[in-house]
Amino acid sequence: MLVHFGYAKRCVVGLAVCFLVAALMAGCEQLPGDVLVTPTPIPTPVPLPKAVHQIERGDIVDSVTLLGLVDSLQRVNLSFRIGGRLNGFHVEPGDMVEAGQLLAELDVGFLPHELAKAEKQLEIARLRVQAAQGAKELALAEAQATLDLGRLALEQAGSGAEDADIARLELAVAAAETKLALLADQHDREIALYQAEAELKAIDVEMLQDRFEQAQLLAPFDGVVRYTDGEAGQLVAEYAPVMGLAAPDALEIRSSLPSEEELPKLRTGQAVTILFRDHPQREVTGQLIQVSTSSDGEDGLPIRVEFDAPDLALEIGALADLRIVVERKEGILTIPNVAIHSYFNRRYALVKEGESTIEVDITLGVTDGERTEILAGLEEDEQVFER
Repeated sequence: MLVHFGYAKRCVVGLAVCFLVAALMAGCEQLPGDVLVTPTPIPTPVPLPKAVHQIERGDIVDSVTLLGLVDSLQRVNLSFRIGGRLNGFHVEPGDMVEAGQLLAELDVGFLPHELAKAEKQLEIARLRVQAAQGAKELALAEAQATLDLGRLALEQAGSGAEDADIARLELAVAAAETKLALLADQHDREIALYQAEAELKAIDVEMLQDRFEQAQLLAPFDGVVRYTDGEAGQLVAEYAPVMGLAAPDALEIRSSLPSEEELPKLRTGQAVTILFRDHPQREVTGQLIQVSTSSDGEDGLPIRVEFDAPDLALEIGALADLRIVVERKEGILTIPNVAIHSYFNRRYALVKEGESTIEVDITLGVTDGERTEILAGLEEDEQVFER
């Protein structure tokens, strides 16, 4: 009985699958009223003719172009010698300043009052020294007068005076001499004490003055403020740069690093053609004086160029286009860069040979960005196709 039931079940499932397939096939048939549309054929693409160039001789100047900024040869970053809270700046970027001018200062609290008090105390100590010196002169003058009177009395007594009187006068003279010597020593010690106190007061004043000066930034030379870093109330660490100053009368040009391919081409001493954006009608010649191998230099601008153009009104920060000539070759075989083909490390050209085209491996030299030197692989007047 179980076997017959399973067989009946399989038959039902089979009939259901047949009905489903029939329905799907009926859906694929064309319905009444439908119109069959013939698809538009896709035309076969016709390759565009490639431009043909001729291998010819010419001159190539290999150069590196950079964008630079006019800067100063004499530049300093200014910082406070002590840490503290910034009281504020007295100048702004771009301001011209004079040597010794106050540029910025820290909050010094009651330091000015402490300095004024110490200066008064020093003045009092010095007056004491002067008073002690005057007292010494007066006391010594009085003691000297007493001694002179005693000697005079002894001299006037003569040989007719009694021995007791002469002895008394001699003792008076000796006492006056002793007093004179003792007074000089006593006053000298007192003056030395007052002088030592005055020296201590002078040290206090010097320390307070130095502390006050450490909390000030003064311009070391005439120049222009390049930048300021910080604001009033901000805590500033000792020797942390807060301002830059540059002398505007000695200028140079700084630039960032070129590409990794161009950097090895640069050497100090190479000629540089300079075109200032503010003076496009004037071309200036300069010289490469520094080429750093990283951007860790000052301001991250490791390329430095010196130039001489005293008749141009240039400002720090002005833009300049630099062209550094690396190598110049004349009368060499050249190929347009658009006709150079590459595949991984292979360089080749499509050379026209009759009605056919062949691939020829080529060895390249210097380039100016438009044409490249042919070292091997091609001959003059051969025709090559663009990429």
